[in-house]
Order: sequence, then structure tokens, then C-alpha cells
Amino acid sequence: MKNSLRISGGALKGKKIPFDFKESLRPTSSKLKEILFNWLQFEINECVCLDLFAGTGSLGIEALSRGSSKVIFVELNKKNYSALTLNLKKLDIRNKSKIFFKDAFTWIKHYDLSEIDLIFLDPPFNREYEIKALKLLMRKNDLKSSCRIYLEYSKYDEIEIPKGLKILKEKSVGDVKALLLIKNED
Repeated sequence: MKNSLRISGGALKGKKIPFDFKESLRPTSSKLKEILFNWLQFEINECVCLDLFAGTGSLGIEALSRGSSKVIFVELNKKNYSALTLNLKKLDIRNKSKIFFKDAFTWIKHYDLSEIDLIFLDPPFNREYEIKALKLLMRKNDLKSSCRIYLEYSKYDEIEIPKGLKILKEKSVGDVKALLLIKNED
């Protein structure tokens, strides 16, 4: 069944991102996206973003619409990867995007993070991917101290944020908890 997400702000406002509904794909709600981009409104311009577990790519596409200079998308599901590639082309933002058909954990281990200003981390729920990804990110010496990490997870999961990260903002909407994190330089 085809569904679509609407881009809520910026140059692409009102355009739609079509996607096939399936349980493995859980796009960020419009309400949470609005909250996230309100948090980031003064920092998103010219940002380089990393959209791990990209799925529909809606977070990265929204960031590009709102002025990010580049988004790197990482997606392992072949159907999601193909749909995302097509949507980036249709929206004419392929030149500001780089898309990898790769496992997010492998990508983190093998790629340079030094240019990344913002990471979207919205993995499938109930698999403990959040903590695994955060721990891998914290082990990287090339992660900027100013890099922000947006994390989404099920509010029913108990998640212990790794040492070295602090919460800047947090919000719960429905069954989802959202955090904006940064390295703790204390």
C-alpha cells in the first residue's frame, strides 16, 4: 500500500515522499519532525547531516529542504534504498546527497565522520540498535565535539545513554521518545 510523507518546511515544503507501508518502516511522525526542526532551526543551515537507518529518508530530505548543504543516507533494505534513490532524483536533490547501500554499523566503523554536524539515528525499534550505534559513534575519534545526534526510540525501552553524551533536548510523542544529544565535554 502506497503512503506518503509531506515535507513540512523549506524549499521543498509541501512536496511528498511516497513510500510502501510495512512494519519494518516507521517514518518519523510529522509532529516529531516539527519538534526536531524547531530545535534545529538556527543550526540546520549549511549543516552536513548523516541519516543512519534512513528508511524513507524523510529526516535527511527535510534537512536538505531547510538548508543543509549535504546529507549522507545509509540504508540496508534494498526496497527502501531503491525508493530513496528514486525520491532524491525526483526531488532534484541528488547533487546534495550521497546514498550508501550499507549496514549502518559497518558504515560508522569505516567512514570518516569529521565533516558531520548532525546525525539522525532512528533505527528499527526493540532491537537495541540505538545503544550499539551510539557506542560505535562515541568510539570514533573523528566525531566533532559540536556534532549533534538526534535519537528516536520506543518510550517503552529503557535506554542508558552512553557516557560521554549529554541530553540537550527531549520530548515524547505517542509511543516515541526523541532526544537531541551532544558530546559531553566536561
